[in-house]
Amino acid sequence: MEIEEKSHTNKKLVRNLAIALLSSFSIVAVILIFSKGENTLTRISKFPLYELILDFAIFSLIFLIDSIRTMVISHFLGEKVNLRVALNNSILGYFFTYITPFSAGGQPYQIYHLTKWGVSAENSSAIILTRWSNMLIFLSFSSLFLMKNYLPLVQFGIPLVNRILGIVIVVSVAFSLAMVTFFLIPTVGIGIVRWIKDLKFVKFMFKLFKKDSEEVLENFSERMKKFYKSMRIIWAKKPWLVIFDGFMGVLDLFVLYYVLYRSIEISSVTIAPFRLSFWNLSAIYILMSFIVYYVPTPGSSGGIEGGFYAVLSSYGSKPAVMTGILMWRFTTYYLPILLGFVLMIFEVRKNPKSASS
Repeated sequence: MEIEEKSHTNKKLVRNLAIALLSSFSIVAVILIFSKGENTLTRISKFPLYELILDFAIFSLIFLIDSIRTMVISHFLGEKVNLRVALNNSILGYFFTYITPFSAGGQPYQIYHLTKWGVSAENSSAIILTRWSNMLIFLSFSSLFLMKNYLPLVQFGIPLVNRILGIVIVVSVAFSLAMVTFFLIPTVGIGIVRWIKDLKFVKFMFKLFKKDSEEVLENFSERMKKFYKSMRIIWAKKPWLVIFDGFMGVLDLFVLYYVLYRSIEISSVTIAPFRLSFWNLSAIYILMSFIVYYVPTPGSSGGIEGGFYAVLSSYGSKPAVMTGILMWRFTTYYLPILLGFVLMIFEVRKNPKSASS
């Protein structure tokens, strides 16, 4: 039975990986057709290999920053996570983010991974969701602050789309902050669980699967209380820890933005200059995070390439911008997927108990 379950999981993993790569390649192929594909392919072939390696090395700093965040927060929750486990947790988190729809699989897998290595489920959830909440809080309030001055720079070339961009961003921000509220305020989270418990549809589904809805949801409520207790230690008793983690999370994001900016600058050097500064590009990226990352493909692939090309190609040579975006995606998407896939093969074979002993 266990072998069949593992086989099913592996097939699902490979299927998601194939869909992610296929959707990304499809959008790239379409864009190449409309962006002087021959020029872009020529520029890709001339993109310096050492610059590509350096881009990946810079991006890999995110894995180290994430690992430090995990180790520091876990320490103050009374848990012990070593550097190797924290690094693997970060790399595999990106891997599952990139192969699941809406980029939504990274955090659940990271929570599972930490519990596998001995961290309690409640503390694992608190560690990962603190990091995730900090990122959403920064992006949400930054986007609202930047909209007035920078939204005019985010133009897709379609008048109707351009008009509703602000509405889409505000709705996405509201949804993101609602999720953060659920994870940070116990009365909201537990209240929603209790409300769900009384829904006729939920009771019907539990009966269908021959489960006791009262017992299951009561156990879940108890776990939620323990989770909120861990969150309270971080957010109420140690606010400086939240500030530290928030600063490190912002550093994560700007490393990602810098690799994109650097890739476009390198590919533009012998043609027309790229007319956006790093800070302007960062502002556009923050606003677009609430558009392109909600594309329902694994890792939001396809939507990211297409969305960034549609906006950024207005500020430089189309072939150069496309080349930069593809090189950026290669170093921050395809290579991490390859790294995560290789690491996953070794990770599933490890026995945490024997490793820790």
